[in-house]
Amino acid sequence: MLDKLNSNETRYRLRIGEDIVGYAREIGRTRYYSKDQFWWNGAIIKHNQVDECIGLKDLNNRPLFEFDIIEYAIDGGRDRMGCILWEHKKEQFIIKDLDDISLDIPFSVDGLVLFASEDMKFRAHLFAQPDLMHALGVRDN
Repeated sequence: MLDKLNSNETRYRLRIGEDIVGYAREIGRTRYYSKDQFWWNGAIIKHNQVDECIGLKDLNNRPLFEFDIIEYAIDGGRDRMGCILWEHKKEQFIIKDLDDISLDIPFSVDGLVLFASEDMKFRAHLFAQPDLMHALGVRDN
């Protein structure tokens, strides 16, 4: 598993369909909510979709979540595009390359994180691209 932004907490992005309505963070058995990731409280935010934070940030210090589309670098410049997905068989987050959809790149191997923040830049949300989701065979549920 990746080193989390904070190893004692897990963060989530909350949505209603394609609309991001807020965020949640779990610390132990306590859950806090925020509309902006700055001010947190115990007031539940109504939602019907949850995207997990992968525990890494991009070069702009933005937390990355499943279903994010990112620019990423393998060797040198950020010249590739991919989306962050949960790989059920391996039970880990991966980058699904958008130019070569047979290429699934894990974020870590044997505990070694393969990407630094400067290697990744958020670009878009996959859940707002239904044609791309269909082409990749990805379901949002």
